[in-house]
Amino acid sequence: MKKTWLQLFGLILLAGLIAGCVVMSVYPYYTVKDLTFDAGLSGRWAKPGATNGFWEFAPIRNKYYLVTTVDGQETNRFDGYLFQLKGQPFLDLCTTNRDGFNQLPLHLAVKMARSQDELQLAALNYEWLGKLLEANPATLRHIEVPEKPLETNSNKIIYLTADTRDLQKFLLKHQNNTNAFTPLDKMQRLAR
Repeated sequence: MKKTWLQLFGLILLAGLIAGCVVMSVYPYYTVKDLTFDAGLSGRWAKPGATNGFWEFAPIRNKYYLVTTVDGQETNRFDGYLFQLKGQPFLDLCTTNRDGFNQLPLHLAVKMARSQDELQLAALNYEWLGKLLEANPATLRHIEVPEKPLETNSNKIIYLTADTRDLQKFLLKHQNNTNAFTPLDKMQRLAR
């Protein structure tokens, strides 16, 4: 479990996110009717000047993407589902490098914007969400799991357990809240 979290942190650090955790959901953020496809997303993207890290989007039958992130020696893979909610594009990244047979395919929501050769991503802000749920636990269905189950003072990990419909309502309600999403560095398309 620890190795998987470290790999996920590597993904987020690659993109420039310096928050301590990521918001993971048991259910996907999209329904089939929300899915879209952008062939222009295909290829490698990196922060300007980056020499050892990139994100690569490889289309799978023009339905979704295999998203590979590389940060030095660390490689992570996700199934990436591009979807739109009221015209705003989002990416649902579903973990694929699960190490154990009991691990769930967890989902990460990323708000995105893309021009011809620039890609901007913003992940849900874990710290902001934690404070929101602490103040009003009924805001969005979730569970909190101790990072170290036998230690009473262990940090808690938040997992969203709300269904897709409620997740989408939440994304739409907070899509313009600058605190709700952690901006990631802008990336540029790498030459093919």
